[in-house]
Amino acid sequence: MSKKRNRSLKSILPIVGTMAVLLTGCSGPAAGSAADGPPPVKVGYFPLAHTASVVNADEEGLFEAQGLDVELIQTGGGAAAITTLVSGSIDITYSNYTSALLAAEKGLPVMLVAANDVGGADHGIFVTSDSAIGTAADLSGKTFAVNNLQNVGTLAVYALLEDAGVDPTDVSLVEMPYPDMQAALERGAVDAIWQVEPFQSGALAAGFVKLSDMFTGTMADIPVAGWVTTKKFAEENPEAISAFQIAISESGEDLQGHRERFVELVPTFTKVPVAVVEQMELPVFESDLNLERLQQTADLLKKYEITKTSVDVNSLVVK
Repeated sequence: MSKKRNRSLKSILPIVGTMAVLLTGCSGPAAGSAADGPPPVKVGYFPLAHTASVVNADEEGLFEAQGLDVELIQTGGGAAAITTLVSGSIDITYSNYTSALLAAEKGLPVMLVAANDVGGADHGIFVTSDSAIGTAADLSGKTFAVNNLQNVGTLAVYALLEDAGVDPTDVSLVEMPYPDMQAALERGAVDAIWQVEPFQSGALAAGFVKLSDMFTGTMADIPVAGWVTTKKFAEENPEAISAFQIAISESGEDLQGHRERFVELVPTFTKVPVAVVEQMELPVFESDLNLERLQQTADLLKKYEITKTSVDVNSLVVK
C-alpha cells in the first residue's frame, strides 16, 4: 500500500475495530477474521535514489499483489539501520552489505533477504574545482569523508587506493552524513568526499569535480546494498520473506533505465529537486544475490583488517 493509503487505514482502524466487535455477536466467528490478520511488515529504508525500489514497490501495489502489507520507515544508513533492525523496531531493512557482514561477525542474527543495487557511475569521489588532487594516487596524506566508517565506503576507498599504489593507511577517513559533505569540502575541512545519488548530482550542480567513480578496479560492479532481516523474523515469517523478495525484484526490474519514473518518484522521499534528479546517474539494480561477489567483499574486509575473519556469506542467506 502507498504511504497515503497506510495513513488513511490507520485513521479508520478504531472504527473498523468497533464494527467488528458489534458484528461478531450476530454473524459468527467469520465476522472478526479481517481484524485477526498479521501486522504490517515494517521495512526500513535510507532516502537514496537506490531505495526507489522499495518506495516504487509500495506505491505501485507490488507488495499488495503478493499479499504483503508493508509500512515503510526511514532509517539511518549502514550500521544505524542494522541497530534499528536488531532492536526489533523494524523487520527488514536496506543496508550496505559491509555493515551486514560486520554485524554478522559480531554475532548479531542478521540474514540477507534480497539484492538491490551494485556499484556504478551513481557513486563518485569529489574534490573542489581548484584542488591539486587529480588522480586517486594524489589522495595520499589527505582527508576523505565517508558517511560511516563501518561501511562499504571505507572498503571501496581502501581498494581504490591500493589499486592506485597508495597505502590505504596514508588516507585519513572522516565520518559525516552525506548532506554535510559538500559544505565540509567547500570550507576545506576535508580534501575529498564520497557522494552517492542524489547527492552526486547536487555536487556536480554546485561546481565540484568528480575525480572518479567510487566503485572501480577491484570494486567495479560490486554488490553494494540489499535487504536484510533477522534470523528470528525469517524463520517465523517465510511467506512474508518470499513475498518481499518477489516484489522488490519486480520493482527493480520495472525501474531499471526508466528515468521518467525516477524523476517522478525520487523527489517525493529524498526532497531533492526535480531538476537535480533529472541529471542523476540511475542506480544499477540487481535481482539476485551475487554470492561470489559478496564473498569477495567479505574477503576484502578481512584483508583490510576491518573484520577479524572472512565471514561465510552463504551461511547468511535466507534459504
